[in-house]
Amino acid sequence: MEFEFLKNPSVVRLFDLFEKENKRLYIVGGAVRNAMLGKEINDIDFATATKPDDVLQILLKNNIEVDVKGMKFGTITAMMDCQRFDITTFRKDTYARGSRFPEIICSKKLRDDFIRRDFTVNAIYVDRTGRIIDLGNGVEDLKNGVVKFIIKPKKSVFLDPLRILRYFRFCSLYFYNNFDEPSLRACLTKLNKIRRLLPRKKIKSELAKILQGEGCDIILDIWRKNDAISNIEECITEVKFEMENDNG
Repeated sequence: MEFEFLKNPSVVRLFDLFEKENKRLYIVGGAVRNAMLGKEINDIDFATATKPDDVLQILLKNNIEVDVKGMKFGTITAMMDCQRFDITTFRKDTYARGSRFPEIICSKKLRDDFIRRDFTVNAIYVDRTGRIIDLGNGVEDLKNGVVKFIIKPKKSVFLDPLRILRYFRFCSLYFYNNFDEPSLRACLTKLNKIRRLLPRKKIKSELAKILQGEGCDIILDIWRKNDAISNIEECITEVKFEMENDNG
């Protein structure tokens, strides 16, 4: 398919600047997913084997304004034409025994970066020619309208409990007619414990996005049928009240 975001002048310039330094950029994540779904694209994020220090030097050398707040996580943000472009070095996570808090290490391998992402539909890479690099059959999952974890669902939600709510967010927004049973089961099993696993602010932020999705009623019905809603029903009520007041 043809990706319109590859024609964005700022995107073209970034590709040019990095190629001039014999470096490669890939666009990955929501921009690719939404383009393939025919949905609106809000952010264009890049991934690269280039180290953060080198990314920063390339941008500064070419008089591009930068935001380095995410540098400790491997991300440099380029600000061009009133747009923000996150450029993140390939990363891999290493865990101490018994811990779910990773040490983030920069990597030169795209596969390492792929493995640490959440869902196959969010881990489709595109180079400047439009060539698709899809290590997890994410394109097929998009066609089938289903969200699947990249690694085993139980392990994925254990390592990052936020993925439980992110899973239901994407189901509510785009993928509410087809469910991957192992992914759904892993998230439902842990949902009752989400108040202990995540800060209330993050829970409410994700719930707000879930409730704005076309499939929110389907998701809420699944939660009720599986007795997985009682733990967050108070948060849901708060979020609905806040949304109604904002709209009023």
